[in-house]
Amino acid sequence: MTAGELADIELPVLEQVDSCDQAVSFMDEFKLSHYPVVNENLFVGLIYEEDLFEFDDWSQTILQSKIRLPKISVNENDHFLSVVQKMYEAKISVVPVIDEKGCYKGVITNSRVVQVFGGASIVQDVGSVIELELAANDYYLTEISRIIENTSVKILGTYIRNIADNKIVLTVKLNKQEIEEALSSLDRFGYKVYASYHLKNEASVSQERYENLMQILNL
Repeated sequence: MTAGELADIELPVLEQVDSCDQAVSFMDEFKLSHYPVVNENLFVGLIYEEDLFEFDDWSQTILQSKIRLPKISVNENDHFLSVVQKMYEAKISVVPVIDEKGCYKGVITNSRVVQVFGGASIVQDVGSVIELELAANDYYLTEISRIIENTSVKILGTYIRNIADNKIVLTVKLNKQEIEEALSSLDRFGYKVYASYHLKNEASVSQERYENLMQILNL
């Protein structure tokens, strides 16, 4: 799942010309400690609740206040594990999503991460994650399970999401990190691997991102 697919586009944004009081109001309403600020459609940065409470005149606009606006964001094509990494490293409650031109495309909150992944075994146990892109009418979990589990790997959980053109992405959580044989077997049977994590050549990066996700989900 990409950041763009996970992003919330319904959350109202703050403009630079909005008052600091409006920023505090939004943070209180949506229970967030950080909030995206835009200039028309361009992402400007995140405003921090802690900074607002150190500022005396909330009637001033965000621009007038000169409060810091760290430009922390992710690209809409980044994978959700990269989003989690950014959220954990920066210790923020939201991650703005932008496109290649810096245009604001929505925001991902930590509660959104928990909502989508918190109850799923996909992100609760040590192992690997693979994603398969399928035509909706080609989805046969029994066949996919047989192919994978014939390589001595067990499926711990699955998660399905719809994408464009009557296609789905099937996310499969496996109980092992060594899944090269399972990936090769899927390839032989014509399945397209959309993404995979915890392969040996990127284990350290994937493990770190995975552990960060666990910490967010355990908040």
